[in-house]
Amino acid sequence: MSDPTPRPWLVTRRTILQAAGAGTLLAWALPARGYGAAAGDQELLIAYLGLDPDGTVVVTTPDAEIGQGIYTTHALLIAEELGAAWDRVRVQFSGAGELYRNPQKNLQATGRSMGTTGYFRMLREIGAMARGQLCAAAAARWQVPADECDTREHQVVHAASNRTAEFADLIQEAVRIPPPADVTLRRAEDYRYIGRSAPRLEIPLHASGRSEFTVDLQLPGMKVATVQACPVFGGRLGRLEATAAQRMPGVHSVHALEDAVAVVADSYWEALQALRQVEIEWDEGDGATFASDEHAEALRTLLASDDAEARIAVSTGEPDAVLAAAAGRIEGHYEVPYLAHATMEPMSCVARVAEGRCEIWSGTQGPMHARDTAAARAGIAPEQVTVHRTFSGGGFGRRWQRDFVDRAVDIATRVPGVPVKLIWSREEDIRRDWYRPAYACSFDASVSPESGIRALKVRLAGAGLFELNRPGHFAPQPDPSVMSGFRDHPYRIEHLHVDWRPVRTPVPIGVWRAVGNSQNGFFLESIIDELAHAAGRDPFEFRRELIDDPRRRNVLVTAAEAGQWGRPLPDGHGRGIAFMESYGSIVAQVAEVSVRDRRIRLERITCAIDCGTAVHPDNVEAQMEGGIVFGLTAMMYGAIDIEQGRVRQGNFSDYPLLTLRDMPSRIETVIINSGAQMGGVGEPGLPPAAPAVVNAIFAACGERIRALPLARQGWRLA
Repeated sequence: MSDPTPRPWLVTRRTILQAAGAGTLLAWALPARGYGAAAGDQELLIAYLGLDPDGTVVVTTPDAEIGQGIYTTHALLIAEELGAAWDRVRVQFSGAGELYRNPQKNLQATGRSMGTTGYFRMLREIGAMARGQLCAAAAARWQVPADECDTREHQVVHAASNRTAEFADLIQEAVRIPPPADVTLRRAEDYRYIGRSAPRLEIPLHASGRSEFTVDLQLPGMKVATVQACPVFGGRLGRLEATAAQRMPGVHSVHALEDAVAVVADSYWEALQALRQVEIEWDEGDGATFASDEHAEALRTLLASDDAEARIAVSTGEPDAVLAAAAGRIEGHYEVPYLAHATMEPMSCVARVAEGRCEIWSGTQGPMHARDTAAARAGIAPEQVTVHRTFSGGGFGRRWQRDFVDRAVDIATRVPGVPVKLIWSREEDIRRDWYRPAYACSFDASVSPESGIRALKVRLAGAGLFELNRPGHFAPQPDPSVMSGFRDHPYRIEHLHVDWRPVRTPVPIGVWRAVGNSQNGFFLESIIDELAHAAGRDPFEFRRELIDDPRRRNVLVTAAEAGQWGRPLPDGHGRGIAFMESYGSIVAQVAEVSVRDRRIRLERITCAIDCGTAVHPDNVEAQMEGGIVFGLTAMMYGAIDIEQGRVRQGNFSDYPLLTLRDMPSRIETVIINSGAQMGGVGEPGLPPAAPAVVNAIFAACGERIRALPLARQGWRLA
């Protein structure tokens, strides 16, 4: 079987000229503009764009498609400048490589909501340069100035003479012409795709079953593996007895890994059944003493201690003096548990190791990350590893980690030459995650009806993501992952102090959709709501008066107006509002709920977002809705419990997700195109969702919710 994933072509000008006789434009050359340049490079030739002989535009995307729509968006940016017809564009995934680094973060990785913002200018310039080559080829044929030509609907057009030429007819001439050193990008008023909702290219593939996920992949001679790791974090494999498993039908082999057992078989079902017959003894190590409820209590103790290590993130004015002199003070405590990612497609990876080379197939969010770890596991150089990327059945940060790639390569090295598809069981996926850390937050504040927040002190306690492997690296400053939302809050607070008390645990923690903003949005916006009510103020008016920046205030006002803030509601109904800026985008949400006997009905959620420019408005709406649903799932149900170092949850039966019947009756999104610097949309919809709803619950019934998930406190969805 031929390689199912086309490799990107890295070509020189000489290669382009040599390719002219073949009649196919393999790739477009891009002079260096600082995009991923290696030391000493004078010119980069980036294979993001190609033309098939029939003129089909082939766009190579460097990002993972995990449901966020980047598969379409990257193609849209190139097609806009190229002048391509949308129905003649197709997309392929890139491999791993320096040229595919995101210019905004100098890393080839899908995350931080930078898939569009990071590549926005670069991909447009690539499209514009290809347009320049095609226009130059047509101009030479027609003997007209090139600047009189333009592209539209897959044709070069010379309006003055009413002549047109198809892209496919110009390929041989175009490849002989050096790309323009400078390009002029199209004006916003001339956009045909940007700012409009072109049909998404990946959805027909999904709907028809043609999209290939890692679990779908079939290769000649392929075996399927599954794995069970030590149930205690940090534990190791002690002893195994696999005689019975080895004799089961379809079983190829059983393998002892450092901290796990793997079974390789003809099918996933046969591998899973055999794994259940392996007798295993674990060396559990020190992690067996960890319990999440004791950890939560330790976080509360840290918050109450004045002697605990505290790293200051924000300190302005004299909050201690103002609080000491205050006639009344408002204090409170908030907390959230560990959360799993629970992607629809469990962790999976195909690996083949043979003759000093390694190939992996995966929907990884970090191709170079995966390449390097595969090389290390196989004992070869990174250059000997080929990464083929597939669609991903959800990511949310989980597929940035390397553990599922590690496991696949470890198994493949034990069966050399055989492609092995590793699929984790749902239980393994949930019990061996890299979890969003548990966090606790306390606050002490003083307010007045006239001046708003007079002083506010906030303490946070929990594990830092970046500190996990580099303890103390950021000291005396907090881990940057911890303070999202607090450092860049929009409110005018003269006397403010925010600090963090770090902890370390054996529990692996990782990036989870919206990262620190996810819990800090709940903390901060719940606190602001408490302070508004303590001051006797309307929560919306209170926030509006504390926000000086016109752009941020406009988002808040837009959400309030669209959400019908202030309109009378029946008894038992309430509205809540929340605001959060993250990943360069500003989002405000209004939630309307009805409450009766601790049963909540999510009546409506209205979201306003200013992401600067909405490149694909329909996808912006979809990402807001997806973020809201993800946030509401965590708010209602999300909790990972750990006892004796073991995760108790193992499937959707005890780690439930929000279902269709649980959804708000209405979700509406208002997009504000302010023209400001572009922000991301994959994550910013999540942080305001939970606080908007819990603030609405307070408005409906007067009960202030300070801990998630709600189901643990007897709340149910109606």
